[in-house]
Amino acid sequence: MTYEIITYSLAPILAYVSSFSLYRLKIIRRALHVRLWNILLLISFLISAGFGMLVLFRLEYGIEIPSSGTLNFWHVEIGLALFVISALHIHTYWKSFQKIVLS
Repeated sequence: MTYEIITYSLAPILAYVSSFSLYRLKIIRRALHVRLWNILLLISFLISAGFGMLVLFRLEYGIEIPSSGTLNFWHVEIGLALFVISALHIHTYWKSFQKIVLS
């Protein structure tokens, strides 16, 4: 099984650059840009965590889940997107992030 690291990294990066550009060009407000990425962060977390819990139930309790190989694949792929979106989230809140980390 091979993972599509480039594909699932570039998609959120290009989407972020697009929405950030729309914000900088004053086509959309910052609040919309931030809300969009907060929602995407939440959705990617819930999907990755949900798939991770299903994999955990399969391993710990022997519960058979159809297509568990596919489930593991998507857990990793969505987790990768979650990582990228989290890094972009830090970009959005860079000043606050610096205050927390450097204080």
